[in-house]
Amino acid sequence: MKAKVMTAILAAFMLTMTACGTISPPIQNAVTETTTTTAESIHDSAASSEAESSLEDEKIKTDTFIAEFFDSNICFADTSALVTEAMKGSSFENEIDNSNGVNKITLKGSNGGGMIDVLCIDLSQSDLDHDMEYILENFGDYYFGQTSAQMSGITEDDFVSNYRMTSSVVSKCKYQRYGSVQKSDGMATQFGYTETYAVLSEDKLTVVSGAFLSSDMMERQSFSQLMAKFAENVKY
Repeated sequence: MKAKVMTAILAAFMLTMTACGTISPPIQNAVTETTTTTAESIHDSAASSEAESSLEDEKIKTDTFIAEFFDSNICFADTSALVTEAMKGSSFENEIDNSNGVNKITLKGSNGGGMIDVLCIDLSQSDLDHDMEYILENFGDYYFGQTSAQMSGITEDDFVSNYRMTSSVVSKCKYQRYGSVQKSDGMATQFGYTETYAVLSEDKLTVVSGAFLSSDMMERQSFSQLMAKFAENVKY
């Protein structure tokens, strides 16, 4: 049943979340071709097919976990205090929407803009059958992918740095992943930064995830400093 509703669950989450819950072929002209097959081309094709299969397996694994995660008994805790403290002194114009369990912060600078999502999920009543590190890594990777995809026109090839870390101490687990972007079209250069920081402690998963894109490198630096300030205010 979950396999049938998985896509709908993922799409629905990005639009809204509740406070609690178990969230004919085209005709073608005939063409005659002569193809020469070599051992090398067979090997390359097999390697490519294997890589594609591995990526597909990984995607299925992640999608299955995320569907299970939001279908489990979870609640969303208020993060307004965290947002207020971390945003003190910020140089960015900002608007905050704290509906549906997530504080969504829209940021605007002189030469660019971005966003930050802040959320806290109570897993104390959840029936997820995974260890703490598995939950944090998979949810962190999922949210990082969703966040970085919001930088319009940016692909993986545009990232000039990429860092990922997970650490755990007794009943606590911390995840951090970030990447910086520099992209030029020959006339102008864009600088970007995206980061997901998450802590799972005492059955509460706190996540801060943001992305920013600007033609000013100093604005990117200011954004990364703002993300660091959020991290400082997440209890670990």
